[in-house]
Amino acid sequence: MESRKPTLKDYYAVLGVAPEASATEIKKAYRALAQRYHPDRLLPEDDSQAAMGRMVEINEAFAIVSDKKKRAAYDQLRTAPTKKPAPTAAERSPADWEMPEQPTPAQAGSPRNPMVDQSVSQDFLHKLKTLITLQGAPANLKEEPEKPWLWSFQGKTWGGNYSVSLRLCPTLNPNVARESVTHVASLVSKRRSGWKSNFFLFILAFQSLNEGETVLKLLRTFCNQEGNSTRRNLINIVVMDLNHRRSILCGKRTHDVKIDPILSSLAIS
Repeated sequence: MESRKPTLKDYYAVLGVAPEASATEIKKAYRALAQRYHPDRLLPEDDSQAAMGRMVEINEAFAIVSDKKKRAAYDQLRTAPTKKPAPTAAERSPADWEMPEQPTPAQAGSPRNPMVDQSVSQDFLHKLKTLITLQGAPANLKEEPEKPWLWSFQGKTWGGNYSVSLRLCPTLNPNVARESVTHVASLVSKRRSGWKSNFFLFILAFQSLNEGETVLKLLRTFCNQEGNSTRRNLINIVVMDLNHRRSILCGKRTHDVKIDPILSSLAIS
């Protein structure tokens, strides 16, 4: 039983090197690309916006593959086995867009093994944590433990304040959703910057779901409050079904280049 491998950028392709390239080769390739796309070295006919975007990609890739620990974690994710991807939006039936009500019945004749489910989910969440660490490198994400969240990251750049946290909910129901919103509000109050743009992403990962429509309504109402859905202060909650490996975003999608890769990796419907 395999968990779906989250989406990964090909950092080696970005730098134009082979996955087995040495540290010296990686550094040489990075320097050549940095010289080519640096704003001070652009030719008059070059597209400055495209070059800027390319430079962001180059720096992001180099930050990962030039660091031994980050590169090892990235390579582990990159070579992990994968299974057939989930159907695209066009391939799904309308019913597939709705969150499944739990407890989800096992397939007839093949009862689920809770121990196996738990082990697979733990492996998936560990890989997801590693991926978020890598994808969040441009936002300088660093782990800062915060109860009751399984793990929580905080990142700061010159103009941005970023926070990504995940809570594991064996059963997600309206009461747990309300409690989670209380914890979200507390953490936002603690971490929000008064002069930077703030982006908060909270992931509620569950094994079973009760009253799914009510849960989503509660979370969306909170995320869409005026003070939680502006360009300078954006709170998003992602509801993640660990059984089906899919997620639903409660809030507004961001186009921040430092945090959008993380949202893209969560298989959001």
